[in-house]
Amino acid sequence: MKNKWILSILAFSSMFVACKKETIDLYEMDDAKIYFQMQSYSSSNGAVGYSNSTTYSFVGVNQKVEGLTFRATVQLMGKVVDYDRACKITIDADSTTMVQGVDYEIDLDTLKIRAGRNSASFGVRFLRSANIKEKIQVLCLKLEPNENFQVLDTYRSTNVWSNTTAKNMDGSRFAFFMSEIYKQPSRWSQVDANTFFGKWTATKYVFINDFFSFTTDDWEWSTGRISKGRMPFYARELQKELQKRADAGNPLYEDDGSYMQLGDGYKVTYDNVTEKSN
Repeated sequence: MKNKWILSILAFSSMFVACKKETIDLYEMDDAKIYFQMQSYSSSNGAVGYSNSTTYSFVGVNQKVEGLTFRATVQLMGKVVDYDRACKITIDADSTTMVQGVDYEIDLDTLKIRAGRNSASFGVRFLRSANIKEKIQVLCLKLEPNENFQVLDTYRSTNVWSNTTAKNMDGSRFAFFMSEIYKQPSRWSQVDANTFFGKWTATKYVFINDFFSFTTDDWEWSTGRISKGRMPFYARELQKELQKRADAGNPLYEDDGSYMQLGDGYKVTYDNVTEKSN
């Protein structure tokens, strides 16, 4: 019986050593890996969610704003070192619809994970181009391996491993989705805006909002600043502004090249427009 116990202990010890060796082999790789990750939410119980994309609409943003900068973060999985290490990022042409210099501005040559750090962030400036008014435009960035880093291809979308609805995220890519697509709000018809402002167009809608400092919420809720009783006042003020611009040789145009016009009782006269030469 004693010999059987000794043999059992030896067998168990051998199995433990074998398992231990296998575990060490699994984690002994020194290659540092990088991946895109942005925190999308956090809760009081410590749960954190992650994302690898940003979506934004310029709708409602004042037209004086020509562009906005958004940031992305590259995270490190591996050792923190005492020297700077460059990251390699490219444009994923197959997934990108934006044009550099037209829709966005970026410097991909200077990104480094600095000494003593485990992440690096960088900015992309998105320009308010005509393209984002036609459809959602995409910029997709891709991490590439280099002499400093390998790339972590996938990770879970949350730090809660028991979450069965968590998705596998693509750590090698980060996408920006930008748009400025306007739709006629429901209150446009409710306040009979066609009678006062004329037919709805996106260009006219944007100008009206900027001129009166309306927000998109004002057009969505009956408690907003826009009411049917105020429409004659708004139309008169708008007519004055458009007429002043026309008389000064700076008329406003719709996207189709026609002059911006209002309802029948508030027409702007463009007969004597002499446009200023540039």
